[in-house]
Amino acid sequence: MADQLAISLRAWPSDDKTTESLPYLIARINDQRGSFRNITEASLEEEIRRAERGEQIDLSADEDGVPDSQDNEAKGEELAVAREDMIKRIGEAYNTSSQALDLVSLLLTSHTPKVAETTVSPYVKQTIPFGSLGAEIMQATKEAEPEETSHDLVGLGWRLRSLTRSADSLLNSATRLEKEMERESTYWQQVLQVKEAGWPVSRLPGDRQTLGVRFGFAEAHADFRDRGLAALRRDADGNVDLDHGRRWQGEKRLGVRLVKDKRVLAKQPVQPPGDDKTLSERLLRARNSLFDEELFHELNREARNLVSQEVYCMGGHVNVPYHDDCQLEISLVDVGMEEPTISSNDDSTIPAAIATTLRLLLAHAHRQNLQRRYQPPAPITDTPTARPLYSLLRPILEIIQHQSARNKVQSEFESLHITLLSADQAFAVAETSSSLGFHRGSDNFPTATSTAEALVKRLIRPHHSQIALTLSNKTAFLLDIHTSVFPPTYGTSFQLTTTSLTPESAVADMPQIMHFRTMEKLRKHVWNVTSLDIVAALLQSGSVPGWTQPSRYQAELRRKNVASRTKDRLSIIVDAGGLKATWACNDKTGSRVWTSASMTEDGALSLTDLIKEQLG
Repeated sequence: MADQLAISLRAWPSDDKTTESLPYLIARINDQRGSFRNITEASLEEEIRRAERGEQIDLSADEDGVPDSQDNEAKGEELAVAREDMIKRIGEAYNTSSQALDLVSLLLTSHTPKVAETTVSPYVKQTIPFGSLGAEIMQATKEAEPEETSHDLVGLGWRLRSLTRSADSLLNSATRLEKEMERESTYWQQVLQVKEAGWPVSRLPGDRQTLGVRFGFAEAHADFRDRGLAALRRDADGNVDLDHGRRWQGEKRLGVRLVKDKRVLAKQPVQPPGDDKTLSERLLRARNSLFDEELFHELNREARNLVSQEVYCMGGHVNVPYHDDCQLEISLVDVGMEEPTISSNDDSTIPAAIATTLRLLLAHAHRQNLQRRYQPPAPITDTPTARPLYSLLRPILEIIQHQSARNKVQSEFESLHITLLSADQAFAVAETSSSLGFHRGSDNFPTATSTAEALVKRLIRPHHSQIALTLSNKTAFLLDIHTSVFPPTYGTSFQLTTTSLTPESAVADMPQIMHFRTMEKLRKHVWNVTSLDIVAALLQSGSVPGWTQPSRYQAELRRKNVASRTKDRLSIIVDAGGLKATWACNDKTGSRVWTSASMTEDGALSLTDLIKEQLG
């Protein structure tokens, strides 16, 4: 632009200083006038006036008009002065030549002392010893250019070079400063985005000059809480680089697999490695990784106290028993190093559900830590307070064990139900309640809390289910299945409440509430009560006239045979093989078994038809 001021950083060209030097001016005066002898101030003023009038000036004329006699006297005086000066200079030359002779003689004393002794002055002989001065031949250097001109040119070149370098340095500094401003702007813009996203940004405790962001959980254990702070450092492009410190081992995640006989049946979906573009997404993945590391650490601590529940740690895995001889393998895996999922059966969602449940339980443990901080502290004692174990695997074990026990009970009773129906005997099974049922609108779903919090509360409670059984002789069972891995249960217990509307039956004499610790004892008791109930129902219905029950605690009927003078017998047994009827009548014996597969057989007889046909 025209109004801008252009400043050059180059050096101006220098003038030739030799035309202004004193030796140069003296030489010019000698060429023009011969000498300074006849030049006076008056003569010079006269020349100036003549030059102004345009008259010709003869520089060779004797302008001062001094007579020759006076000139001769002056010349005599000058000769006397010149003679004295010549004598003085001759003396100086003699003194210099004598010293030069002494110097050469001293140099020769180191080679030919006898010859040089004759030329050395007496003063030098007395003061300087012979042979104390030496000399050597050196190669003569080439004649260089005049030093003064060379030095000026070299100095000028260095100045020009320095100015050029300064100009280039200023331009490079301006360019570098512009790039630095762009990188700083990018860095602070990303830091501001992190702050606006809700991540707490502060100075690092050990380095007050560096900014850091806290992405961990404040209620986590101290080892993991301290690792939840990363430095916000700037890379070469100005972007924010998260510096997690030396303890950071890469992004990890909790892996859960369903294994049977060393064969993987199902596993979680593979999570791709992080290629997040925004800093908030990278912080979120780092937080999830640190959360899973703490979760796996707490799972290992808890698994050491659950050996009685067949939970153990081996090879970096936490193994938890599951249904049908399967196991859950829980491990901490590196993101990007996972193997792809091969199986696609119905259980593929179980590992993901287990992992999600464990994360919810750890978050609930963090909330409990926060609530404990609000409470008054305990009295100070000499014994240090041990860090409590989180209940992470115990709720999972309770759900697995309770579901397994409930499934076994339902399967057993459903099989017994089909078996009795095939024999035309009444038997009904219905599940009245279960703590595993959890959905909106159900009685188990609290409405005053969030879904996650309500789910966690249901997970940490002991689980129970109720199944109602109804037999043919107005006998009803209410089975309560209770599961807890905490004392005093340490597993699953069964409580059977029996109700009988027939006072004369054997069931009425039994305890109304009975407790069983194993499934086998429960099955045998139900089979025995069912057998007694079938016999009592046959007697009350009139299907076996003339038959009596010798003991109401035995599932057996007897009848006196007048013809053979013997007693006919009919035994009813319910066991794992099904419903078995055994008889001995008219010197004939026989048996019939009804199972769950008898419903599909053609021409299958009921128990009542069999009695009428075989026993009359």
